Amino acid sequence: MIEKLKTAALTLLVLLSLLQSYLLAYSYPKYDPVKPEEYVKTDILGTHASLKDMLFPDQLVLHLGNQQHTVLYPNTVKYNEVMEILKQRFLEGFRKTNVASLGFNWDDVRNKQQGVEIRFRDGLPMNVLQEVMQLKGDLQGENDLITRIWIFAKDTNEVRAILFTDTANTVYEAIKADFTVKDIEKFVQADESFTPYKAMTGDYYLPMKPLSIPSFKMTYTQFTADQLKRTFFVDPTLTRNVTERDGSEIYTDGKRGLKLRNEQHWMTYTDPVAATENNKVDLRESLLSAVQFINQHGGWNGKYGVQKVPQRLLPGSQQYVFRQYYDSYPVINTRNENTGFMKISLQKGIVASYERSLLTPDLRSSVRTEVQLAGGEPLEQKLAAFAKKARVYSIFPAYRMVVTEQAMLLVPAWVAELQDGSYEFLD
Repeated sequence: MIEKLKTAALTLLVLLSLLQSYLLAYSYPKYDPVKPEEYVKTDILGTHASLKDMLFPDQLVLHLGNQQHTVLYPNTVKYNEVMEILKQRFLEGFRKTNVASLGFNWDDVRNKQQGVEIRFRDGLPMNVLQEVMQLKGDLQGENDLITRIWIFAKDTNEVRAILFTDTANTVYEAIKADFTVKDIEKFVQADESFTPYKAMTGDYYLPMKPLSIPSFKMTYTQFTADQLKRTFFVDPTLTRNVTERDGSEIYTDGKRGLKLRNEQHWMTYTDPVAATENNKVDLRESLLSAVQFINQHGGWNGKYGVQKVPQRLLPGSQQYVFRQYYDSYPVINTRNENTGFMKISLQKGIVASYERSLLTPDLRSSVRTEVQLAGGEPLEQKLAAFAKKARVYSIFPAYRMVVTEQAMLLVPAWVAELQDGSYEFLD
C-alpha cells in the first residue's frame, strides 16, 4: 500500500513538472509597457501657461477724431476695458479684397473717424485669432497672417471692421461687425490720463510728451545642469558631457542634445527629426503643441506673448517665437543678444529644437523706479539721428535686460524695429 502511494505521488510530481515545462515553453508573459514619461519624473522649473494667456495685442491704437490719437499697452486699465468689450462682440463672414477696392480715404479714416486698431506686431492666423476674439462663419485666408484689425464708425449708425494682413494690399472685410457706434464712443471716451500720439510716416505712432515707465531691479536664480538633464533626457545617467573651448557644455544621450552657454545664461535643446514633405500644417495645433512642450520642459520664467508664427507655405520645420513681457512692455534683444524670448521649432508635430534663458527672476525682490522716456521733439530728434532711420518699420517702448552677477535690471528704452524684423535701441 505504501509503495502504491509513493508511486502515485511520484507520478503526480512528474506530471506537474511536465505541465510547468509546457507552460514555460509555449505561453507568453503578460506585461504592460511603461512609457518613459511615466517613469521619468522631471523637475517643475517654472510656471505653466495656456495659449490664451499668450495671445494679446501688443498695442491698441485709439483714433479719437479731430486728428487725435493715443496708444494703449497691455496690462493697463483702459487697455483691459477695451479688450473686455472686444471679446464680448463678434465679427462674422469675411470677404477677401484689396485696400483700393474698399474705396476708403485712409487718411480721413485715421484722422476724422473714431475707431480702434488692434495690432499684432508679427500677425496671427485667423484660427488662432479665434482664441482672442469671436470670429464666426467661414474663416478664409489660411495662408495669411492678420497683423491688425481696424474697427471704426463710418457714420452715425454704421461700424466697419477691416482685417489687414502681412501681404501688402490684401485685406479682409467683416460682412457683419457686432459693434455699435456707442461701443466705439466708449473706446475713445476722453480720459485725462491719455497721452497724445502723432501718426508717423510708416504707419506707427510716437508720443507727443514723455512717457513714465517703471524700471525694475531684482535678483534671480539659474537652472542647473542636473535639473535640465532630468528635464530633457529619459535616463540622465546615460548622458555624455563635452566642454567646448568657449566654455559651453554639451550633454547628449546619443540622439538628443543639450547645449548650455552659461556665460550667456542660455540653453539650446535639439532632437533631430527626419525631413518631411511640405504637408499642410495646422498652425494652431502646432502652436498648442509648442506651449505644451514648454509647460513640460522647464515651464515659463515670466509672462510671455506669441510673437512670431511661421509662414504656412514655407517648407521644413515650423518655428515659433514667444516674447517675454514685464509689466506692459516686451523685453527686447538686439541681433546678437540671447535674452527676452523663447524659440521652438516643430517638425511633423515633434519638437526639433528649443532655445530659452536659464534665468528665473525673483519677483518678490523686485525694486521699482519710475523713468521718463523721451517724447515729442526730443524723441523725433533721436529718430532723426538714428543711423538706420530709412529702414525703420516701427518705434515702440520696451525693456532692455541687463544681467549682472547679483541682479537683473529691466531698463526702459525706445526700440526701432527694422524692415528685416531685427531690433535696435535708439539710445
